[in-house]
Amino acid sequence: MVPLSLRALRLAACPVLLLLALAPAIGYTTPAPPPPQIFDRAQVEVPVAPYRQSTLQHVAWRKRDGAPSAAIAMAQDSRGMLWLANYEGLHRFDGVRFDRVDAVDGNKLLATDVSAVAAYGDALWVGYRFGGASVFEHGAVTHYREAQGLPARTTQELARTPDGVMWAATYVGVFRRDGQRWAAMGAAEGIAPGNFSHFTVAPNGALLAYADTGLYIRQPGSQRFRRISGTSGLPPIDSGDLRPDGTILLKTEHRALFIFDPATEAVRPLALPHFTQQRLDVFQKMDGGLWIMTPQGLYQVDPSDPARSADAIEGGFSGRNVHAQFTDREGNTWLTTEGGVDRLSHGRINRLEWGGAQTAFMSVLAGAQGELWMGGTPGIIGFDDTLYRVDQHGRRFATPIHSPTASTRAPDGSAWFAAEGALWQVRDARYRRWPLPSGPARMAVQAMAMDGDGTLWLSIIGHGIHTFKAGVWGRPAAPELAARTAISLHADAQGRLWFGYPENAMAVLAADGALRQLGAGEGLAAGNILAINSRGDHLWVGGDHGFAHWNGKRFAMLRDAGSAELFGVSGIVENAAGDLWLHGVGGLAHIRAPDVATALANGAATVAVPMERFDYLDGYGGIATQLRPIPTLAESSDGHIWYASSSYVGWIDPRHITHNPLMPTPQVIGLRAEGRSYPLNGAARLPAGTENIELDFTAAVLTIPERARFRYRLVGLEDGWRDAGTRRQAFYTNMGPGDYRFEVLASNEDGVWSTRPATLDVAIAPTFVQTLWFKLLCALVLALAGYGLFRWRVQLATARVAERMQERLDERTRIARTLHDSFLQSVQALIMRFDRIKHGIATDDPLQREIDNALDTADAVLLEGREQVWALRSGDDAQPGLQRALEEAAAACGQQYGVTVHVEQQGKPVPLSDSVQHEVHAIALEALHNACRHSGAVMVHVALRYAPDGVQLRVLDAGCGIDDQVLTHGAPHGHWGLAGMRERAHLVKASLRISRRAGGGTEVRLEVPLTS
Repeated sequence: MVPLSLRALRLAACPVLLLLALAPAIGYTTPAPPPPQIFDRAQVEVPVAPYRQSTLQHVAWRKRDGAPSAAIAMAQDSRGMLWLANYEGLHRFDGVRFDRVDAVDGNKLLATDVSAVAAYGDALWVGYRFGGASVFEHGAVTHYREAQGLPARTTQELARTPDGVMWAATYVGVFRRDGQRWAAMGAAEGIAPGNFSHFTVAPNGALLAYADTGLYIRQPGSQRFRRISGTSGLPPIDSGDLRPDGTILLKTEHRALFIFDPATEAVRPLALPHFTQQRLDVFQKMDGGLWIMTPQGLYQVDPSDPARSADAIEGGFSGRNVHAQFTDREGNTWLTTEGGVDRLSHGRINRLEWGGAQTAFMSVLAGAQGELWMGGTPGIIGFDDTLYRVDQHGRRFATPIHSPTASTRAPDGSAWFAAEGALWQVRDARYRRWPLPSGPARMAVQAMAMDGDGTLWLSIIGHGIHTFKAGVWGRPAAPELAARTAISLHADAQGRLWFGYPENAMAVLAADGALRQLGAGEGLAAGNILAINSRGDHLWVGGDHGFAHWNGKRFAMLRDAGSAELFGVSGIVENAAGDLWLHGVGGLAHIRAPDVATALANGAATVAVPMERFDYLDGYGGIATQLRPIPTLAESSDGHIWYASSSYVGWIDPRHITHNPLMPTPQVIGLRAEGRSYPLNGAARLPAGTENIELDFTAAVLTIPERARFRYRLVGLEDGWRDAGTRRQAFYTNMGPGDYRFEVLASNEDGVWSTRPATLDVAIAPTFVQTLWFKLLCALVLALAGYGLFRWRVQLATARVAERMQERLDERTRIARTLHDSFLQSVQALIMRFDRIKHGIATDDPLQREIDNALDTADAVLLEGREQVWALRSGDDAQPGLQRALEEAAAACGQQYGVTVHVEQQGKPVPLSDSVQHEVHAIALEALHNACRHSGAVMVHVALRYAPDGVQLRVLDAGCGIDDQVLTHGAPHGHWGLAGMRERAHLVKASLRISRRAGGGTEVRLEVPLTS
């Protein structure tokens, strides 16, 4: 048969899509309904061969995929990695990539021409074509050559018996390892010289050795071998495979088969009378069956069921001659051929193998009595379009119905089908057939549903909605229902009828006849509505854009929390356990009941839900139908979920979904830095200046490696894990020197994560400019430069200060010179004038005393002026103590103004700078003169108090008090005493307050902080 092409599918679907888009109904006249045609099941059903159910999947890797050719041995190590040996070398396979290796864990092979490989515990054993063997264990290697007792001839197999003894089958005999040496087995041990090619280790500890001179057995506890071929009717044996029951399948050169019990040494032939093809090779399966390679391909045969025909495995094998067979710890069967490597595994989805003509556009309907209805609607010549019934015992019957486009199961258990212009009902072992109305008879029925009163509703392409009840055809009363073709129909338990249309449009017809239109305004975003289903009060809607739930008011869209796209949903089933199953373009999706409940309680417009996906990797075939026939998912009476795709019908048992419990072991397998590869035997030390590194990692996940996921981190650079997804490489750039540790974790296809990461220590040496010494040197240079800059700045500041001080000294000198040449000279002249006046007055005149006092005061002023001039010229501002200065000023004022001045000091004196003391003294002197001159008081009080935070000076009098006008507006023009006091207080950051006292008089308060 010619396989169904996508072009043929498109050509078949185009006319239907065109007619589906036609909204107006095509009118016709309904004649009187003819009686149905009735057929007994026994008359019209034809028994046919039952379906062959299979979960078997086959994948082939060829030379172009990197697979080795003609691998003669395989083994799986403790980390799950698959190892293959051929004359090109040793190859490693993680499920994704084949790598030819010259070293294991950084340890070199003895040679590249490998002839044997075996794995026991953490040890990997390798044998070589030109003699010798190596064992790689815990990062170390031990090589065995002639010096250690192995011959310089091909080592063909390595095996270990339960007592821990290693054995080597070589071209010249059998050898046993004793300590670190190998001993040849000869006549003393019951073995004749010969070419030994193969071992079989029995569960009871017996060792079978296969040679061109015969088959030998060594029972546990015995030191000798015994030849058994040629005895008990056993012909020469070529090889043998261990069977699940502990017996051994023995094979002759021409593949005659015998069953050998190593415990009793009983032998019996194994006949396969139902298998007549030529046997190229035979291999034992772990389920008790056999793999038989023939010129026509590979077959699986059940020797315990001679009545069952052999099941052919579909072609596409990498070659015709099987060189080695191996079953891994995940249950996969591996075959090596002259062209590559093949894997046979069991998926989680059962698929029915039809046999005979090819099928397309499949449909499936679950019956009320445990039967299933399935068939194709290909519309293509040469394809099988028969609807088949499969009863609860698995027997298949061809029915008289062909090319069914729509189906439904009524509440009474009857099955209804629309096919080839007719409507069929199957109930009580009878088929009933009615022709469609004359107008729509030429068109296909798109969907059907039966409401609670037994009325069957049909959506006919281009003719809208029709009804059928008791043999009478009719149209719905609502014109909007009658005129428009629905893609999907569904009747729920509440008596409502649901209609699904293109472009997010739906309608619901209540039991009382009320019609409601639904769409995007109610949150529906599923696109073309392909499937509607319900259970209880849960209503689910699927479309080409997604999947939604109706909560009675609005739709909530559901999406996969794993970010995988969900579209083309044309089948929906909610089972009794509350689990939800969807059938879309990508395969099946499963939402567990707790997650369904969480999604329904969410209330958001779009809800992310965890979904378990089943696609081609799990055994799913084809693609979910997007037009007819739909729906594409059904639940049978035994709880199985059945799907119908474009090419297949299959099922999955929700109660027995297989998962892989094996935790993968991650490995770091490659390190490159700046384009150069580095060995991985221990910590990797990279040269100075390394900035860019690449790390390769993997984990052996052999069943579905496409779903293995990884996460990694580089300790020393980052703390959090990076999600690598399915990528098996890590890249780091702009690295600096230091010690790092790379860690990687892996998960298998079912999300089982490794608990211990694979690690690789990486050390990057620093360049000279990255060393600590260089940094310290740079710090020293910077410190010296900073110190030099500081010295330069200090010198510059010192020079500026000296320049300003010189300017100040020059100004003081100018002022001193001016005072000396003008003011002091004038005072001196004034004194001399008063002295002449004094001599002109009589000696007994009372004015003599007044003039003497005035001249003494003038002399004191002149002396003070000379001292000030000297201070200005010399730059010496040294002052006597403040207390002493105030006492001298008080005595002078008291003598000059005839006022009693009292000076009081409190607290422990604190040192003040000369400039601050000078300004305080000047302020005190001005306040004292003002009090003595203007207050009219007979006594003035000066209080000096030292405190921890500063100095306080108070000048108080009990006189007339300062004028309010002066307090408010200041002294009259030309009087600068008060202004000078404030200026001096501002210079030393002191506070000055002049106020009237409550009892009369004036108070001048000066507060000088110590920070001044």
